[in-house]
Amino acid sequence: MFFKNKTKYNVTKVYFLATSKNSIDVRGLINSFIHYSEFEVAQFSINYGEMLDTTPELRQIAKLSLDELESLDIFDARGRTVLAVNKVFSYLELDFSVFEFTALTSFDEGLKKEIQLFSDLSDTGNVTYGYSRFLRDDYLPVTEDRVKKGLFGGASTSIANEETKWLVQPKDIDNGAIKGFYPLNYLSDKAFSVAQQHVNNLFDSQQRQGSLLVIDRQSQRKISSDPLLKKYTHFSET
Repeated sequence: MFFKNKTKYNVTKVYFLATSKNSIDVRGLINSFIHYSEFEVAQFSINYGEMLDTTPELRQIAKLSLDELESLDIFDARGRTVLAVNKVFSYLELDFSVFEFTALTSFDEGLKKEIQLFSDLSDTGNVTYGYSRFLRDDYLPVTEDRVKKGLFGGASTSIANEETKWLVQPKDIDNGAIKGFYPLNYLSDKAFSVAQQHVNNLFDSQQRQGSLLVIDRQSQRKISSDPLLKKYTHFSET
């Protein structure tokens, strides 16, 4: 029982910047994410409030302004988070707001749906950074931290400081800050330059298609062999 195989999922994180002149169509983005997820949406919660059924209360989201939105969690029938929207890094006192979208989809090593999702989202003009990775179901998709089950039941998780998870300080997210290296990366020109600096220009420009960088197995091995980057390489399900 202790060696039971864990189910794998694809997890995608997308970061949007919002200013007084550049807002976010939250409802439209939610519809885009749900379109690429085969998990049935059952309930949701706004700003850590009570669980609500998605119909018709989900219409509340359309009325919610970005100034009011702190968190939005959408769950499937099993109570699993399949989409989350969180305002992050407010304590950094940036000149803009940063919203993190987290989407859960079924496991696909080719990341076909995620590639198409990023291509669709790039038309919004709001995406500043993003990535897709593989996780087992004993990891929380929103925090990407492992849930440890006790020998006699119960569970616990150790959540690291969010800033320590970033290769480049998130206060510089508008100037190319990245968390690390993933199988699929959505990078602005600034972020691609930052990534290149940390891997000594390993990536050929032909590996980057528009804003997407798919890191192949050969490049994954080279990056993973660098002890300074070990903490920031995320090519497996953990």
